[in-house]
Amino acid sequence: MFNVLKYFYRLIVKGEVMKRLINIFFNDNIKSLEAFIKTKELFEKRGFEVSETFKEEAELSICIGGDGAFLRGVHNSDFPKVPFVGINTGTLGFFQEISFDKIEKFIDDYIDGKYIVEKIRLLECTLKTNDIIFSNKCLNDFVIKSNSSEIIHLDVYIDDNHLETFAGDGLIISTPSGSTAYNMSAGGSIMYPTLRGFQLTPLAPIFSKVYRTISNSLVIPDTSILKIVPLENQNKKISFIADGIEKGYTDVSYFEFKKSRFKLYKLVFNENWYWINMKDKFL
Repeated sequence: MFNVLKYFYRLIVKGEVMKRLINIFFNDNIKSLEAFIKTKELFEKRGFEVSETFKEEAELSICIGGDGAFLRGVHNSDFPKVPFVGINTGTLGFFQEISFDKIEKFIDDYIDGKYIVEKIRLLECTLKTNDIIFSNKCLNDFVIKSNSSEIIHLDVYIDDNHLETFAGDGLIISTPSGSTAYNMSAGGSIMYPTLRGFQLTPLAPIFSKVYRTISNSLVIPDTSILKIVPLENQNKKISFIADGIEKGYTDVSYFEFKKSRFKLYKLVFNENWYWINMKDKFL
């Protein structure tokens, strides 16, 4: 939306002749390549220019594939203000609204402005070790797990209030949009994407006389800060996963999760898409 307005400003006010630009990203399977060729040809016939790499001046980014392709496209573009839309050539494709046979209709509807722009809330994590401190953003979820097959022990705080000492396989911290992914598979609740909050879901928690852990998922308001501190004896490598991208860290002091000031802008062509998708994918 932002770059569409910028385009018309430059065209009308400055008198510049320029083509409207679309970014298209696709994964390496045959179906995605076919969808890319078809989408590229149709946009170019309508006077657009297409880039296979992210360009900030583009008015739209299209991700072709499944949810993994969508997440990679968003992360590789560093969560820009350029809106996204997905063409599904994968299996689940929860972010991918456009089917292969509806590509031409999608392009016509896009040109005619028959869509809404949905603002998806992101989650941010600050990770501190003995050597580094940095922040990361996610669209779906963060996961903290032991890097080995051993139990992980974590102190959990909400707004500096100690909630529990967790023992088990790990913890999922998911956004409302990511609640239908790993979170749901682990028994977490489904949250509508525009709800203001995030979710903490345990992975195989231990519940015994020694350990007392909340065995259900916990919905946390997005005004709160969640802090997770590995116990002092947890000096082995910890796996930290952001939207499926896994890295290992040692000597972690803490993880701190809060609402990000950034949003993802996603085009929606059917206002009932979420419920249609829910039934189609899960029922």
